[in-house]
Amino acid sequence: MKQASPPAAERAESKFRSRQFWQLAVICGTQFLVALDYSIINVAAPSIRASMDFSSGGGVAWVLSAYPLAFCGFLLLGGRIADLYGRKRVFLWSLAGFLLASLLAGLAWSPETLIAGRALQGVAAAFIAPAGLGLLQAAIPEGPPRERALGIYGSALSAGFVAGMVLGGVLTEYAGWRSVFLINVPLVLAFWLLARACLDESRDRHASRHLDLAGVALATLGMVALVFALTEGEEYGWTSAPILLSAVIAVPAAALFCWVESRKENALVPISIFRRAAIGAANLVNVLLICSYGGMLFILTLYLQTHLGLGALPTGLMFSVSGAIAIVTGIYAGRLVERFGLYRVLLSGIVIETAGILIMVGLPEDYGLALVLIGTSVNAFGHIIALITTSIAGTNGAEEGRQATAGALINVSQQLGLAVGVGVVTSVAAHFAAASGGAAATLEGWRWALWCSVVFAVGAIIATLLLRKRFMGEVT
Repeated sequence: MKQASPPAAERAESKFRSRQFWQLAVICGTQFLVALDYSIINVAAPSIRASMDFSSGGGVAWVLSAYPLAFCGFLLLGGRIADLYGRKRVFLWSLAGFLLASLLAGLAWSPETLIAGRALQGVAAAFIAPAGLGLLQAAIPEGPPRERALGIYGSALSAGFVAGMVLGGVLTEYAGWRSVFLINVPLVLAFWLLARACLDESRDRHASRHLDLAGVALATLGMVALVFALTEGEEYGWTSAPILLSAVIAVPAAALFCWVESRKENALVPISIFRRAAIGAANLVNVLLICSYGGMLFILTLYLQTHLGLGALPTGLMFSVSGAIAIVTGIYAGRLVERFGLYRVLLSGIVIETAGILIMVGLPEDYGLALVLIGTSVNAFGHIIALITTSIAGTNGAEEGRQATAGALINVSQQLGLAVGVGVVTSVAAHFAAASGGAAATLEGWRWALWCSVVFAVGAIIATLLLRKRFMGEVT
């Protein structure tokens, strides 16, 4: 057989690398957009309430929560459908759905229309995220190349979340609140065209197309109920009828889901996936990491805006410093894993993240800006390293037909961590503020809430130490 000449081989290699570059760019760009829309709405909430004539702040809260609730509820379904019916196909259709949902929200003529558009954005994002991560795994083989790609992927998520906090303020100030939704239309259209041209189709060609409808129903019901109870508990009251009803639904639904999935051949999420390599361990640590980070970020936002008197845009710019650190660190996180090993990098990242929170636990009455800047910078450095490492551990070793499902699980663990972290620190802050009384009560509550974030981070350290063999690949 005639071998390709060196110049021809070099051209083929260059073409392959160029295609991989564009595939990674499209996948990371869309994940940036998913994270952007998670945070971009927060600053626009007051303008939306005034413009749409919401009767109360509670109505606007549904605009904020519709996206994460729908996103959490449909992630597992999105991952499995992508694996079964084609990751590129699902990716393209869900991008089109995201564009239409953004258009609906941007042109909304009533509060109900706006909430519906926001919820549909969340549903579409729940298909985009796991399909994109599955496409990344299919396009880039395990090893150093994928670890570097996942580092860039993690940087894109961090950049999107921080950019949303800043861009939301800028757009609302100069172009009106509708622009925070309409800005998606040209961006999604560009990504759709690039995805259609650059991405290669992949799916589970050996599995039955039969969809586990019982698993879908239980997973969606349980996730939505659980996330609603955790995120809205402080708003409604932890003993209120809506929260108690959600808890009553979530717990049996989760138990039934585990029971059903352990007995089905074509399960939505086979229990065996958690025993493969470090997938189960990575998801457990991931929940604890996001509990710590999400709770900390929520408390610091309140501290900067309520106590130090910063506006929404200056607060976003404040966090953009740690965001920039996370982006740069994320790009090189894969190289650190390649050089020092997954376990050592993960443990080091969590320890550094914990140190960053410890810097801030004694929030001062005055002059706290510098303290927050230093603490969030240290925290961001460690957090992005740990987050990317758990993403690598949580996707490596997944079966070929379960790549998008593994990606969905990583996203689910992050969303659960965010809901649990914010729910816990909010309740702790309110409890200690009420117990202390006086002018400094709120500040004291925030300090105790940050100690909760420390506890979650220490829990992640302990879990990593206990699961050391899995992260080192000694258990398969």
